[in-house]
Amino acid sequence: MKVYTILLPVYNDWKNLDKLLSKISYIAKKNNFKFYILVVNDCSKFKPKTNLKKNKNIIKFKILNLSQNMGSQRAIALAINHLKKNSDYKNKDIIIMDADGQDDPSTITDLIKMNITKVSDAIVVERTNRREPFWFKFLYLVHKNFLFLFTGNHIRFGNFSLLKFKKIKNLMHKSDIWAAYPAAIVNNLNKISRIKSERKRRYSGNSKVNLYKLFNHSSRVFSVFKYKIFIFSIFYYLISYLIFKNDSLIVNFLFYSLLFANIYNFYTAFETKRDFEKKFNFLKPKIKKIF
Repeated sequence: MKVYTILLPVYNDWKNLDKLLSKISYIAKKNNFKFYILVVNDCSKFKPKTNLKKNKNIIKFKILNLSQNMGSQRAIALAINHLKKNSDYKNKDIIIMDADGQDDPSTITDLIKMNITKVSDAIVVERTNRREPFWFKFLYLVHKNFLFLFTGNHIRFGNFSLLKFKKIKNLMHKSDIWAAYPAAIVNNLNKISRIKSERKRRYSGNSKVNLYKLFNHSSRVFSVFKYKIFIFSIFYYLISYLIFKNDSLIVNFLFYSLLFANIYNFYTAFETKRDFEKKFNFLKPKIKKIF
């Protein structure tokens, strides 16, 4: 049986992580899967704690401790870079998921089955029946529709995915992965397969997502597609000019709105790239071997 690496970014959520690990262990035993577990501790305020025990299905368990809080997307990027450089993980495809219980661990079985039967660069898990508050669902819908309108891309998935080890190099050569992992997948990989899974409730506690974090994440996603958005903006402006050329108010409003949006988009991309070049290969996370 092939060995997979399960990558889990965590910030303070050790209680939920422990429950998730017990479910992953059960799934591994039931299906005779073999896993390496890599937990990315995103500079948590609380000491890492887990009750997971070594068994024939959970072969290795390590915690990658970051020296500063990076956010889940950059924590994932640093962890994938660590996997790429560490021979223990060579040629082991990577399953990435959130550690709070919202990503259904039973879907791991579907990911592995599809990975065996279908040739893909990555398999992503599209979310159904989201359980977030109404304001979050509404803003996410606005984000998703604008992204499609200006890029032609539908991104209905988050971190939960299976990434082929041999395709890591496609994501590591530029700052897309530092901006947003899902956007990096869409922008840099060709063969993307999709499965659907219900978005569950957190095992416990409240989500740390707020309006600022949501806007920041949305901005980074858009910045990955900056050139495509710029071209679409020109197209939409020309169409609006032909339609509303006698109404200078509408034409001018659209022009300056698109101009501001693109300037901000390129600025976000520039800042992300600068931060990527400054930190990506220079931060030295510390490894704690559990077993």
